[in-house]
This record gives sequence, C-alpha cells and structure tokens, in this order.
Amino acid sequence: MKKTLSFMLSLIMLFSCLPLFCFAQVGEAVPFKNSEYFEFGDYTLHYRTYGDIRSCRARVMLLHGFGLSSASLEGVAEEYEKENYFVVTPDMPNFGFSSRENEETKLLSREELVFALMEHFGGKWIIGGHSMGGGIAVNVALSHPESVTGLVLFAPQTSAEAGGITAKLMKSKFMQAVFGAIIGLVKPFPNLVRPLVAVSFSDFKLAKDYDVSKIAAPLALKGTGAGIAVMSSHTCGTDLEAFSALKVPAVIITAKNDMVANKKNLQSLIDCAPEGTVVYCVQKGGHMMMEYDPQNTAALTLPVMEKMK
Repeated sequence: MKKTLSFMLSLIMLFSCLPLFCFAQVGEAVPFKNSEYFEFGDYTLHYRTYGDIRSCRARVMLLHGFGLSSASLEGVAEEYEKENYFVVTPDMPNFGFSSRENEETKLLSREELVFALMEHFGGKWIIGGHSMGGGIAVNVALSHPESVTGLVLFAPQTSAEAGGITAKLMKSKFMQAVFGAIIGLVKPFPNLVRPLVAVSFSDFKLAKDYDVSKIAAPLALKGTGAGIAVMSSHTCGTDLEAFSALKVPAVIITAKNDMVANKKNLQSLIDCAPEGTVVYCVQKGGHMMMEYDPQNTAALTLPVMEKMK
C-alpha cells in the first residue's frame, strides 16, 4: 500500500505543474465528437463510442489507466472499429471528463459503474483495459462472468483492497485537501510532464513532441485531487485464485521496456491467468504500448478476440 501511495503521489506531483488548457468542464459540454454521458447514482460517466452496435461482430469495453483518460485508448479503439467491433471507452470517476468523488458522494466502486454502463447497452462484452483499467476489467469479469466473453489486457495492474485506517485517512477532508493542493500547484511548467511521458512510452523523442494537454487538461479540472484521494479509500482487490478459474479467452500484452508497471504485480496476474491465456511481449512502446503503436498492438489481440463470442 505504501508503494502504491508513493507512486500515486509522484504522478500527481509531476502532473500538477501542467498549465490549464481550454477543455470542457465535467459534464458541461461535449469534449469529443463521439462523446456521451451516462448518469448512475451520484456519478456522471463520460464515455466515447466507436463503431455501430447494431451490426458489430462483438462489443468491447476498454478502460484506461491511472492518471489518464479515454484519450489514451483512442488509437486502439479505432483499430477495433475497423474490424467491425463496437467499442466503448469510459473515463473512470475522477479522471477524464467524468464526475469527481467527494465526501458527499454516495460511493460506488468503479466495477459497479462499468457494469452499469455495460447493462445500459445490453448484451455480452469483451472487456479490457490498460494498467489500472486492466485490473478493474478483471474484477468486472469475476463479478459478472455471464456478461463477459473475453479479456484484453494491456500491462494490467491489480489494486489491493482498501480498508481500515488507510481507507478512513484517504477519505478524510485532510487528505482531500492535500491531494487537491498538490494538483492545484502552480501550473506554468508543462515540460515537467515530458520525463514521465518518456518513461511511460520508453521513447524520449516521442515525449518531446507529445501533446501533454491530452493528460493535463482533464487532470486540471476542479475536484480531481480530492477525488483521487476518495477513490483510494474504496478500491476493490482482486481474487487471483478466482481469476485462474475464470472460463474465458484472454490476451495480455506486456512490454519489454515497461518502466512503470509493478513487475511483481504484473507477473502474479500472468501466473494466475485463466488456462490458455495468450501473452505477448512487445519490444517498443513501454507501458503505453497501445497508444505508442495502436495498429500493431491491436493486431496482436485480434486473433484471440475472434474466439471471444
């Protein structure tokens, strides 16, 4: 848990120094041409859709990683759309253009919200995600195996169950204020994010030209820091024993030069993956391989996805 909190704080400190950009506020406007909103309980989820649900070969729900948004999955979603998949990429609460949690929110798990969005559309789903989103996808599959036909995971990371003193601390007004203050620090130094992008992609040349507003703008929205603190108070753990018994096709993409993923966490997930799970290791792109090279990353997953019906 200490390592997780340290990692989260490091990310927030790096992102907190980015400038504000002229993006739509949460629930205020349509950030992208394919943006839509889903209301559930106290939450508003922003999501984007790709393809035609009426004639698709299968439905795919993709979840982004920590500190990111649906923008990080745009390329791979477009590749799946070309193959006639209907793809939904929601922003998790406290990230992207979805609502932020606070002490007044009637809290729901991210897994509950994702499944509610799946039920909103109906049918069975291939579900997957990147990093944190991969862990959430596994949990959804474990909770609702009847609705999931396969898993597509990019450098997946599971979370430990939040509880006890740590949960109370992270939900406290004090920690909300601390995280809010970190996010709200002076923001005139966009180049501070470049090293983090370089590490995430394992490519310093790409980091030099990367549009940091894709990451910075959503994180700069009001309530993000406090929301991240609250989110950390009610994360769901993953039952790896149950995961190994899951009866669905799965594919896991890792990267040789991944400098972000907790390697022990990732290997535990691979070791406990369902029988027959296909694992690929890409040479380039690091932790963000699906954004770095969406065409080739998607191509690795598509043959396995053919079995997910």
